[in-house]
Amino acid sequence: MVSRKVTVDTSIIIDHLRQIKQSKTLLRTILKDKHTAFIISSDVIQELFAGQSSKTVEPKDEIRKILQSFHIIDVTPEIAELAGQIMRDSKLSIQFADAAIAATAITNNALLATLNKKDFQGIPDLEFV
Repeated sequence: MVSRKVTVDTSIIIDHLRQIKQSKTLLRTILKDKHTAFIISSDVIQELFAGQSSKTVEPKDEIRKILQSFHIIDVTPEIAELAGQIMRDSKLSIQFADAAIAATAITNNALLATLNKKDFQGIPDLEFV
């Protein structure tokens, strides 16, 4: 039975891709939690494929394989509106994709798992793992 939802930030997936040969990565560890539904924003897919390493077949295939572990949430008008408000109201400069990832977490009543908390500081209603 799923008891909580966690939105996974791109940073955790990138960290996993860099350490793929290691048997224990943060991503492998968190995905073992059967009581948690793991979601990602569709913006994470864009960020992953924007990386230079995704130009070759092996990394592309590995990204696609990893994405199968998640419930992918498309950016809806509600998420887009909240992401825009986050960017508008933030005292820090929040990147476009980070605002969408945060809005996805908030809209879905999910915690956020990230390696870059500073990128999301000061966002109201956003809670971290």
